Amino acid sequence: MRPITTAIPYFSQRELSCKGTGVIKLDPRFADTLPKLRESWGEPLIATSVCRTPGHNLKVKGHPSSLHLTHNPKWPTMGTMAVDIAWRDWPTAKQLRFARLAWSKGWSVGLHDGFCHLDRRGDMKLDRLPQGVFLYGQWAGIFGRAEIIKQDNQ
Repeated sequence: MRPITTAIPYFSQRELSCKGTGVIKLDPRFADTLPKLRESWGEPLIATSVCRTPGHNLKVKGHPSSLHLTHNPKWPTMGTMAVDIAWRDWPTAKQLRFARLAWSKGWSVGLHDGFCHLDRRGDMKLDRLPQGVFLYGQWAGIFGRAEIIKQDNQ
């Protein structure tokens, strides 16, 4: 497998590229599953942050081992494995529905008032970095981990 360096279905080159450098370098596991999530959702998704080169990540004060990184010194990726999806204007029920769908498809979910952070950390199959639900900055929402991972039959 090789990194994906072009646009993928449903997501433009502009959306995917590093805002500081224009570089696109997606881990193939991420590049394969993001369009599938969009198809399952059935509505457009606006990606606000995907690829970040290490230099740009430092400039925007991103986490040094962020899964947005195009080159990650800490985790065994072949490129970016994270996306932030704009959802500030979505009603709470729609946000919860989206977070539950993403979780059910193997995405880790980070909750923020303005966006939903999604990443494919579970694809690395590392005990120290399992699929999870977490707060990703400011979150004033009325749902959390328990409501996202809840099974429909509970």
